Amino acid sequence: MKHLLKWTLITIPVSLLAGSVIALFLWMLEKVTVIRWQHPWLLFLLPLAGIAIYFSYYFGGKAAEGGNNLIVDEIHKPGGGVPFRMAPLVLLTTVVTHLFGGSAGREGTAVQIGGSIASWIAKKLKLDKPDIKILLMTGVAAGFGAVFGTPLTGAVFALEVITVGKIHHKALYLVLWPVCWRI
Repeated sequence: MKHLLKWTLITIPVSLLAGSVIALFLWMLEKVTVIRWQHPWLLFLLPLAGIAIYFSYYFGGKAAEGGNNLIVDEIHKPGGGVPFRMAPLVLLTTVVTHLFGGSAGREGTAVQIGGSIASWIAKKLKLDKPDIKILLMTGVAAGFGAVFGTPLTGAVFALEVITVGKIHHKALYLVLWPVCWRI
């Protein structure tokens, strides 16, 4: 019971923050898509937007430029950390990419936002490596599930795809926790 209470109290903030940031992200994408279609000339500025995005990662991104690979690496071998700056950086650069007509998927952004938030909370709580791994998987599940509105798919994604076909049974309940809030 103590274990369940501990993880409930830890995963609720991860799920709420990730879901809220993903909701903001989807709202922003909707707004910039409308602007993009109203102003087709923005496409001609795409190369400049790409250069600005490159320099934002070069000067401000540091380890955040590792993207999804950084999160997967942290799940497999926690230690280096996922920088919190990854969440706002990937959110803004994906929105800018869409504004100027570039192609960028939502799923990678969602995984990075969820993982970044989870890592930040893990650092604040000073969790040990096995707990960081589980919390990162929870963040990935929350982000992925929120962006598509499919929480169960987010949980399966975090359990199977991120861990390369090996389900971590200790994490099963925790990554499914965001699903429980939608039922």
